[in-house]
Amino acid sequence: MVVGCFLVDLCLSKPPLRAVLGGLVPVLSRDSVYAAVCLLGANVMPHNFLLHSALVAGQARGAAGTSLRQLCLYNFLDIAAALGLALLVNVAVLLVAAATFHQAGIVVETLQGAHDLMESILSSRSAPAAFGLALLCAGQLSTFTGTIAGQVRQQQQQQQQQQQQQQQ
Repeated sequence: MVVGCFLVDLCLSKPPLRAVLGGLVPVLSRDSVYAAVCLLGANVMPHNFLLHSALVAGQARGAAGTSLRQLCLYNFLDIAAALGLALLVNVAVLLVAAATFHQAGIVVETLQGAHDLMESILSSRSAPAAFGLALLCAGQLSTFTGTIAGQVRQQQQQQQQQQQQQQQ
């Protein structure tokens, strides 16, 4: 859903293909290091690693005839897919913003401002609706993942405490 919404916005904003492809080659300068670190922090989600590791550990306990190596491979593929999808969403957000606002020379400071300007710049009511829906879905997914990862961590702590009490 999130990717689909941003694809709609990408089609409506029509970013220049040559600039998009050129932007995929990383170039670090003194001014861009801060942005690169922010993007890395937005894409590397520790709660996803914790959640996926717990899923593999749970599968390893209950899996008959499945090797740990095979479970780790599935875990790797799952994490790679999740992070790859997150990368696509972040790239789409940057492309939409660059194609819509940067080309017009407009500085946007709030999400409401971005929403309002998208409709007038792109001459489309579907662009801001897709943008808003994508942000809403992305926020819900992030909240859900963070909540489940927190629950897994609490269960791990409870198990550790029970084991310590049994040892005493």
